[in-house]
Amino acid sequence: MNATKQKILTQSLSLFNEKGISNVSLRAIADKAGISVGNLQYHFKKREDIVEGLYFQLVEKIDGISLTLSEDILKSFFSLAEQVMTIFFEYHFFLLDFTTVTRGNQKIKLHYATLSKRREIEFLKVIDVMIEQGLFRKEMLENEYQNLFKRTEVISNFWFSSLLIQADTLTEDAINEYTLMINQSIYPYLTKKGKEEYNRLMDS
Repeated sequence: MNATKQKILTQSLSLFNEKGISNVSLRAIADKAGISVGNLQYHFKKREDIVEGLYFQLVEKIDGISLTLSEDILKSFFSLAEQVMTIFFEYHFFLLDFTTVTRGNQKIKLHYATLSKRREIEFLKVIDVMIEQGLFRKEMLENEYQNLFKRTEVISNFWFSSLLIQADTLTEDAINEYTLMINQSIYPYLTKKGKEEYNRLMDS
C-alpha cells in the first residue's frame, strides 16, 4: 500500500472514531490528510470504500493474533481476549456502526459471515483442547459451547454501543472491563483444575 493511501486510512480512522462515519465527509478526510479531494478519490472513490479498507485492516490485525494450543492455553486465551479488545478499541467506529455498515456493504457482510463461521470453528477447537487437558468440563447442554461462542461474539460486536448508552465517550478502561467480562464468562465451564488455574492467573 502506498503512503498516500495509508495516510487516508489513518486519518479516516481518527475521524470516524471521533465523529462517526455519517458525520465525516470526503472533504473532511482530505483536509485532515493534507491532500485534495481529487487525490483522495483517486485512491478511494467514495467513503464506503474507505470503510471497507479499514474493515480489512481490522480483520488482518486480528488474524495476526495467534492462540497457543499448549499447556498454557488458558493463559493464551486470556491474552487473546485482551489483544482482540485492544484492536477493537483502535477501530471502535466500526463496531459502533456495525449494523449500518454490514447492511450497507454486501462485500463486508458476506466476508463477515464467513469469518464468523471460521472463528467459531477455531473457538470450538480450543474448547476441545481445554477439555482434553481437564480444564473445561464436557458439554451438559446441546450446543452449549457453540452458544458460548455466539454470546461472546454478540458482546464483542455490541459492547461499545452498550457503553455509549450510559456514557458520553469511550475510554481505554473499556478494554479491561471487556477482557474481565470475557474471562469471567468461561468460569462456570471450568473444572476444579481449570478453576485453580484460572485463579492462579487472576492472582498473578
